[in-house]
Amino acid sequence: MRLIALSDDQLRAGGGLKWGRAPDDVVPADIAELDFAVAPPIRAALSAAVERSALGYPDYTAGAPARLAELFADRTRRTGGWRPDARAVEVCAQIVQGLCCVILAFTRDGDEVLVHTPTYPPFLEAIRSLGRRPLLLPVGNIGDDAVAAAWAGVERARRLRLILLCQPHNPTGHVFDPATLEALAGLAARRDTVVFTDEVHAEIVYDGTECRSIASVREAAERTVVFTSAAKSFNIAGLRCAVGHFGSDELHTRFRTLPWHLRSGASALGVAATIAAWESCGSWLDQLRAQLSINRARLADFISTFEQVQYTPPAATYLAWIDLRGAGVDCDARDVLMKAAKISVLPGSVFGASLGGFVRFNFGTSEARLEILLQRFGHALDACDGKG
Repeated sequence: MRLIALSDDQLRAGGGLKWGRAPDDVVPADIAELDFAVAPPIRAALSAAVERSALGYPDYTAGAPARLAELFADRTRRTGGWRPDARAVEVCAQIVQGLCCVILAFTRDGDEVLVHTPTYPPFLEAIRSLGRRPLLLPVGNIGDDAVAAAWAGVERARRLRLILLCQPHNPTGHVFDPATLEALAGLAARRDTVVFTDEVHAEIVYDGTECRSIASVREAAERTVVFTSAAKSFNIAGLRCAVGHFGSDELHTRFRTLPWHLRSGASALGVAATIAAWESCGSWLDQLRAQLSINRARLADFISTFEQVQYTPPAATYLAWIDLRGAGVDCDARDVLMKAAKISVLPGSVFGASLGGFVRFNFGTSEARLEILLQRFGHALDACDGKG
């Protein structure tokens, strides 16, 4: 089994969000999709399902979904540092759907939801569109000055009902340390809040980093809802399949009071692909992590030559959070890079109104394409006097 980088033509022909909407002269590094072919066992599972015409309504109470729950539980026990119960697992279409359902099940209109800033845009949209209020805490560990300064405001919040954690964090790639997880768990216990944690990037963690789930913290275990998916690690986001684990029967029961069609909807192909990924694609994932480690190091070397650019290599994910304000980019860094370099990145402004000088850069691509991106990036920074 070999990791295969797709060509520009193959990627554009795929019609995905990342490449399908990029003009021919633009190289995209914005949407969190990988530029690699899907692992062979996943392709084989999808082909077999189509050959059998196994495209009807999935049976979410038995068979493949039950196997998926068992795989999630077994995989997490081996690698995640905690012991989920397969009977407490729900299968749905996507993680943000699970979040919306948790917001509806465990909070009321006007309640506060603690979330780290910069914030993954669909999280903010879910919180606000459902009538709840985001309570923002700077991303970082509990000992960081910015976090410590904001913590008192969090403690004073009167209607805190949900803690939303993204571990590892998107867009920064930060991994919250055990002390921070324990502090958040303590907050949840004191305020009797539910914890929702999105762990979709937990399998893309770099050497030297321990990535624990808050579900492994005793004080939080019974009040935590963990959602994850094979979407990011195996590049199958379009197939729509995610799993959620509930730390107690009470949480699970309250979640299941929502209408079934609101909280379900994983596709038959998504379930089949996720089973194949978690059963048979370990060596492919190892190769991906090795390639991403090379890319991460190359990006860090490149950015180190620009003194005015601030950047901390991510401890996890294949996403880089880059501060271009010191390079003379204060408003919309995405537009600057598009116009000057013909590369597409995600603008910092979508993660927070004051973050227009930042960009999120996806380095989940081939070494050759990364070099093209960096060459163009460098030209744009030179044009901004980024190198003096």
